[in-house]
Amino acid sequence: MGDHPHPLPNNGQPSSQLEGYPFTFHYSPPSSSGESCIEPDPQAESIMDSSMSLTESIYNFPRLFGRTYHAYREGSYAFPNDKQEIERLALQDAVFMKIMNNRLYYAPLNNHPPKRVLDIATGVGDWAIAMGDRFPNAKVVATDLSPIQPETVPANVEFYVEDSSESWDYSETFDYIHTKTTGACWESFETQIAQQAFATLTPGGWLESQELYPVPHCDDDTLKPDSALELWFRDFLNAAAEARRPLTEACNLRSIYERVGFVDVHERVYKIPLNGWAKDAKLKEVGNMMELNMQMGLSAFSLGFFNRIYGLTPEQIEASYH
Repeated sequence: MGDHPHPLPNNGQPSSQLEGYPFTFHYSPPSSSGESCIEPDPQAESIMDSSMSLTESIYNFPRLFGRTYHAYREGSYAFPNDKQEIERLALQDAVFMKIMNNRLYYAPLNNHPPKRVLDIATGVGDWAIAMGDRFPNAKVVATDLSPIQPETVPANVEFYVEDSSESWDYSETFDYIHTKTTGACWESFETQIAQQAFATLTPGGWLESQELYPVPHCDDDTLKPDSALELWFRDFLNAAAEARRPLTEACNLRSIYERVGFVDVHERVYKIPLNGWAKDAKLKEVGNMMELNMQMGLSAFSLGFFNRIYGLTPEQIEASYH
């Protein structure tokens, strides 16, 4: 199938259908020249070498600031892909599950189970794997710049290394397309994702985006404009915008969906505390999780953007948020 330009390699070896039979045989088919020795086609070898080189290259993660980053389309995404970031992404996913009452989606999929699901910028792949378990008869396709997903996954889940900001080339449509926390992934969510999703969905299909709007707000106005938190977020958002990887498109999703042509658009907005100040037990737990998420991610969020846009050294960056 031409849907997926860069599938991850399958390390399993198919078993022979002749295993266990009490005989062997040898046969050398003749070549067109009448010789029994088959000469290799240099062009075929070149194609094979190129494929192997591509597979190897996507795992050759560049190292910068003591962290590793995606190799495919190097530099397109500013955040790392190492173990520390994988653990943070798992925590962030748990925050979403908690705030969404353990729901994977809000689209009405239970009455009309999807046959084909696409997860864009899947990250570690937790959501795609959960969807594969939830809908065992569906094919779940998940894409990302980094091959950091687990090797053992449901049989109906497939991961591909792909840059979804480029033109999509799927030979079949999807019934449901999903994004989650893809801020800083795209120059334009509208043109690169929403428009392509609209063209790639089956009629009646759903696009669902579960996105963060990382602009701090305070109900009682006690967050001062010159506070360290406010200043860091200002620099972070400005750097992302300067790098043409905006972080604030979550607040425009409804209008983006409607401009693209989607109908029956629904929007849910949740407040997420940044620490454990809330009286409500669930929000207090979410706040504590988000505080840890920020602590784990502050360096990752800052290094790429602040070095590239502001020219700061890692030492200067670290000093700026302590």
